[in-house]
Amino acid sequence: MEFVELTEAEFRKTEFGCENFLQSVEMYQRYRDLGREAYLVGVRRAEGEKKLLATGLILGRNWHFGKKTYRVPGGWLMDYDGKERREILAFLTKKAKDFCQKKDGVVLEVSPNIVSQTRDSNNQVISGPEHLAVKRELQDLGYKYLGEYEQSKWIYVKDLGVETPEEMLKGFRTTHRQLIQKSQREGVRVRELGVDELGILKKIAAEAGARHGFQDPEMEYYQSMKRAFGDKVRFVVAELPKGSLREQDREKYAGEGEYISLAASMFVEDNQEMVYLYSGSRRDLQRYNGAYAIQWWALNEALAKGIKRYNFYGVKPVVGNGVYSFKQGFRGRVEELLGTFALPIGVLGKFYVARLKSVEYGEVH
Repeated sequence: MEFVELTEAEFRKTEFGCENFLQSVEMYQRYRDLGREAYLVGVRRAEGEKKLLATGLILGRNWHFGKKTYRVPGGWLMDYDGKERREILAFLTKKAKDFCQKKDGVVLEVSPNIVSQTRDSNNQVISGPEHLAVKRELQDLGYKYLGEYEQSKWIYVKDLGVETPEEMLKGFRTTHRQLIQKSQREGVRVRELGVDELGILKKIAAEAGARHGFQDPEMEYYQSMKRAFGDKVRFVVAELPKGSLREQDREKYAGEGEYISLAASMFVEDNQEMVYLYSGSRRDLQRYNGAYAIQWWALNEALAKGIKRYNFYGVKPVVGNGVYSFKQGFRGRVEELLGTFALPIGVLGKFYVARLKSVEYGEVH
């Protein structure tokens, strides 16, 4: 085997079943466009057809003392069920560590996009694919397990089959179905935002972030994602004609335009899935069900394009969590990914990683 840097064309040929937007040429282009460090690397056969056995986008960030931290968001792309997994992981780890050490790295963090254990909508472990052996192998190779660190470990997903929109709607929780239908009756519309309208999403997401305790992205993030991913990134808003608002709400928003924004969201599409990435809704206008209208729009878009998987993204799958309950109503399932792992590089790296603490959600193990 040999460890090499790849061209964009070579990286695009990756087909291991664990591909994701974080590990994409578009994300590589985004970071390069922002003047940041980014590398496309891979492991391939040294002889013969030189088949790719693993690939990865490595991103670098400046730290202290002239040193840098490196990470592989979305994890190495490889066949995690293949017979050569251990050998490939060991070779990839050694070579990637050497690669980053030559570039003054102190740590290499990876977050594999594979299921740790198969779970149902209520977060109960059920029979199905699991990769706990990979977790042990990474730890044996010197990685420290960090759990929910920088990248969502717990996500909620829904498989999309050959059903019609009507059949899909029937499968939702009764209240979700009713609220979607109510939003339609009341005249809520969902439309895509132009790049010059991203301030609508920024404002609503910031309000939601303050309410739910997450940091909403800077405007640069939305803009750079659009430049890199083009039509694969969708920004949408749910809005209602001012005349359809209740009287007290009309008075409150008298200074706004003909349509009043209720909720806004960002989605990323690829051949694997549609990802619901950032969102927010105006708390005082939640009675108009803009968030439900957006989800119905997005699920229909995915269904119409033949996308087989809808990713609601991060959740805290514990009883009483409002975001989790909202996503459960669309009748998908919890996915527990493997989590994030940190590989120390050099003496300084050992001190750096020793200070990192594993992050898990209370009841979630």
